[in-house]
Amino acid sequence: MFTAAQLASLSVTERVTSALSLISSGYIIFTFLISTEFHKPINRLVFYASFGNIITNVATLISRSAITLGDNSALCQLQSFLIQMFMPADSLWTLAMACNVYLTFFRKYNAAQLKKQEWKYFLTCYGIPFIPAVTYLFVESKSRGKVYGPATLWCWITPKWDALRVATFYGPVWVVVLITVFIYVLAGVEIYQKRRQLQKFSHPGPLEVVDNPFVSTKTTKIEVTSEPAESRNPSESSLKHDDGIRVTPSRAYMEYSITIESGANAPKNPRIERPRTALDANTAAWGYTRIAFLFFIALLITWVPSSVNRVYSLVHPEKSNFPLNFVASLVLPLQGFWNGLIYFTTSLPASRNLWRRIDDRLRVLMRRGPASRPDSGQNHSVDINLQPRHRKANYESDSQRSLACSPDIHVGRRDPETDESPRSFSGGYLNI
Repeated sequence: MFTAAQLASLSVTERVTSALSLISSGYIIFTFLISTEFHKPINRLVFYASFGNIITNVATLISRSAITLGDNSALCQLQSFLIQMFMPADSLWTLAMACNVYLTFFRKYNAAQLKKQEWKYFLTCYGIPFIPAVTYLFVESKSRGKVYGPATLWCWITPKWDALRVATFYGPVWVVVLITVFIYVLAGVEIYQKRRQLQKFSHPGPLEVVDNPFVSTKTTKIEVTSEPAESRNPSESSLKHDDGIRVTPSRAYMEYSITIESGANAPKNPRIERPRTALDANTAAWGYTRIAFLFFIALLITWVPSSVNRVYSLVHPEKSNFPLNFVASLVLPLQGFWNGLIYFTTSLPASRNLWRRIDDRLRVLMRRGPASRPDSGQNHSVDINLQPRHRKANYESDSQRSLACSPDIHVGRRDPETDESPRSFSGGYLNI
């Protein structure tokens, strides 16, 4: 058994690392909800996993306090349930990322198809651990007592039920690890082959590429026409759209015509576009795989030391190794921290843009100060929208499949006298 000082150090370590993970998970949820720049396909999975990380860290933040209340206490049973259900769920989300890699490379899924799989991932990642976690609340025997009870670091499956720790906790996690390794090996071979193909752009034969899962290929055509008119009769000019939308302008101006085409129908040189498309598609797929692999590395950092501790306890059931338990108390609560760190570093441009907009809004509020009071007689409005105003076209996000139109989008020439835009239409989305 451990001394009181050793047990206290375990509790402090668990709480510090739990706090770090809570901060990281909170950052993920906050930024994902407040800005669409973070809505990459892989970030959505991290967003869903963060809720499980938060609940896990609430349980690990309790630390050994539940043990002191006894194994029959409601707090001890609740802590055991939360750890059994939500701690291994993080490994399943890593497997979900690997599944997206597989679907991208071998089933040619695009971003919309990957998004349709997310509800299945959610039910699987939280549904599978829920079954044993809730079952153990009602399992009890005369010789071994309840399944949930004191377990050194916190309340969990007691040593008398040690076989269940392997069968329904560590065992499934390592099955997930092996499946994930297998998928990444297959993806690595595929990436190697595709990169060799990309090095042969000058070859006249067909080049097989991975469909870019993060860019859609829908086509939009906008045609704007106008005829000269002397009156302001709104029927003399119109804006036509492929979807049958007809919008009447407010003024009539000089005759002109504008045609905009995008997507598959736009004219292009196949000799130039074929290598460019291949490079973009494979670069996007490789970028997704690289980030997903980082989460897999974090998974290994979390589970290898604690698994070594579990094997040691199985081989030496009457002994307790403090260094191994200390390392386990250090790495197990850090799941949310690693997820947040990878999320932050891989979304650094989006993070900079977000905090720059927040800083701009705060500066505007501080400058206006008393002038914005209701009794000042002045009407000042502050735009607090933190969504990006101008999004770059190369964001690997589902949001680039649509062009969000502001309430009044003006097209055409300006009136030299009034400086007004002659063509306008309101709201909606133009899918591209």
